[in-house]
Amino acid sequence: MQIEADQSVCPECGAARLVFSPVVHHMLCAYVGPQFDFAETPAGLTCPKCRRELRASEAEIVETSARCANCHAEMMVSPPAS
Repeated sequence: MQIEADQSVCPECGAARLVFSPVVHHMLCAYVGPQFDFAETPAGLTCPKCRRELRASEAEIVETSARCANCHAEMMVSPPAS
């Protein structure tokens, strides 16, 4: 499901409880997912697929996602119109 960047209400349940998160691409193992999928450690983030620590040179932010804190629906956020 796709939503606009300025949307604040969940299209599934109508709750105004969207939490936005960057979508991270781990280039070493090709995993792509929202940042909340990556485990947080004192050293940084750990990839959920390969369990390696992320280094800045091995990861990139490719999109933005949103998750409803009420119904847990996940959606992608459309990039702003240019």
